[in-house]
Amino acid sequence: MTTTTISLTRISSPEAPPARNTVAVALAGELDVYTVARIEPTLTHLTRNAQAELTLDLTDITFCDSSGAALLLRVHERSQAAGVRLRLSGIQRLPARVIRALGVDRALSCSFA
Repeated sequence: MTTTTISLTRISSPEAPPARNTVAVALAGELDVYTVARIEPTLTHLTRNAQAELTLDLTDITFCDSSGAALLLRVHERSQAAGVRLRLSGIQRLPARVIRALGVDRALSCSFA
């Protein structure tokens, strides 16, 4: 059995607090078939709690497969339905290859590292 790690941390900085209508979280680890099911409920919950924008900081995501890309698109669809903008930031080289190849960057706002 393969075990991969994923973590999700809400971003809050006293120096630069996020806007009240924005929810920002940082993901770390691998976004793959093994981890998607563990974080999807939390991302769905966060989508419901954001008033205007949900920002996912992917700086510490080291790997993303098609399951991870599909998750990002599902979260995007849920965000749109809730009137929330989804934004991905800090996308590193290896995850960026999958995100670009599968067109995720054409569906939603992405910033690459």
